Amino acid sequence: MSRFERLFGRKSGPSGPSGPSGPVDDRPRLSLPALCQALAARRPALERKEVEPELLRARLADFQRGHGLEPVHPGLFLDMCESLDAEGWRRLALVTEVLSERAVGMVVALLARKHGVGHHVREGFVGFAGEAKLLTLELLGQSPLRLEELARRWVKALGAGLEGETEEESTLRLERLDYARLLEEAERAKQAAEGRQGKLKQLRAEQDAKLTPRGKW
Repeated sequence: MSRFERLFGRKSGPSGPSGPSGPVDDRPRLSLPALCQALAARRPALERKEVEPELLRARLADFQRGHGLEPVHPGLFLDMCESLDAEGWRRLALVTEVLSERAVGMVVALLARKHGVGHHVREGFVGFAGEAKLLTLELLGQSPLRLEELARRWVKALGAGLEGETEEESTLRLERLDYARLLEEAERAKQAAEGRQGKLKQLRAEQDAKLTPRGKW
């Protein structure tokens, strides 16, 4: 069993609610271990790279043409990306590089046909890259959990599913991984602890004042 299989589970066949208990989940599916492994392999080369927007656009357009899709107009693509910072461009470059994986590329192309290329690029690529602000490529290299979170966020933005998971299971796992939420909880805990510490200091000061003998004048 590989390191990624130990961390994220073995590859399994599609699953999801079906039959009388719920609607059939027929979304195209990706393997989480394989996707995380592909992201991890390409991350180091992009960690500090200054991404050239036009080259990235051309690479994405080549992928789309290779699957019989009409790319979005170059000007429209750059307008979509206007709000991306350097890390956003790196996240966008990272998932674009992963399209060279045949299993990933086939699912992404299928979803682009289903949703329309413009919507697909806006939501599944540019929107995803801009919204995952805390997940820098450096952080991804330090924590497999953050890499998993990025992979799950991309799959969700694409409108895909994950092999071996229902939509509900995927949503719950992503909520538990949410780095922004974890940081907020840590900050609230820190503030609460500081508040308790301040209250204890105040109580000690009041007690000391009561117990300190006063001089007679």
